Amino acid sequence: MTGFGVTLSELAKIQKDFQAIQQRMNEMTQQTGRIKGVIGKAVATDLAAGALGNIIGFGAVVAQVREQVNAINEQVAALEATKAKLTKELAQDTQKIGTVIKRYQEAEKHAHDIVTKPTPSKPQPKSPGKGGEHTPTGKPAEKKPSTPQPKSPNKPGGHGGGGGDHGGGGGDHGGGSDPKIEISHAGAIKTSEVTYGGKGKFKSGEAACRDYIAQALDAMGITDPAAREAWTKGMLTIAKRESTYNAAGSQVNLWDTNAHGAKQADGAPLNSSRGGWQTIPPTFAAYHVKGTSTDIYDPVANVAASMNYIQSRYHVSADGHDLASKVQQADPNRPARGY
Repeated sequence: MTGFGVTLSELAKIQKDFQAIQQRMNEMTQQTGRIKGVIGKAVATDLAAGALGNIIGFGAVVAQVREQVNAINEQVAALEATKAKLTKELAQDTQKIGTVIKRYQEAEKHAHDIVTKPTPSKPQPKSPGKGGEHTPTGKPAEKKPSTPQPKSPNKPGGHGGGGGDHGGGGGDHGGGSDPKIEISHAGAIKTSEVTYGGKGKFKSGEAACRDYIAQALDAMGITDPAAREAWTKGMLTIAKRESTYNAAGSQVNLWDTNAHGAKQADGAPLNSSRGGWQTIPPTFAAYHVKGTSTDIYDPVANVAASMNYIQSRYHVSADGHDLASKVQQADPNRPARGY
């Protein structure tokens, strides 16, 4: 069994080895005790009281033997002291290993319980990553005046057509399920001009987000098919990671470092990230795209501001060919990372 990078079976084996060493130490204690007894008896009885005691000069030999025996006894005593210390330390280490094993097992059980605990099916807002990264770092990229660009052939009228709503014909995003919105003909706006009435009222899902991106590209005048494909792929990846494709339960982030400031009309702090691409109001306002609404929850306005911000902050080309390489959150082949 392994956990947290530790093989608990190996710790158990070390614990068992330590216990075996302790047992051998105890056996050594018994052996040294017998050696001392034998030597002491030999010196006291065999040499001093033996038949050689009357030999001239033998007393000096006995004295030398006793001196050597005393030296041996001192070495044995030192050995026993060292052994006693080691035995004590081994016992402590064995106990510590047992405690470590027990704690790791408890931690693994706790982690397993957390992982296997059922989670709510309702999608949660995604964290935009590093706090404050959506905050404007400079003025929005200035756009040169140009003649009106043709709309996407698959989206007649595009963003702002047909009475001022997203899409043409009746002003609704396919199927008429999106609310009516008012188009702003201003580029950058004041943060106080950002509105919050569209929370949870727009469609969600990959197909809906693909349509919103297409309308934002129309509003930004990006018509080249390759450029539209690059932006669509990258911004869909961001939408999936930031809000589960604009899911109703992922409209506003109330707990990351951006979530501070005065409460707004939607009940959330001013700087909370919002909408399908989780922009914060100051960024949304600074990078607002002309021809989109001022409602931060409007997916077309939200993604358009997000693309405008990305071009300015990360120096992504207008054709989007380098979007995935410069913005990790837009690269489906790399881990998610706030932008």
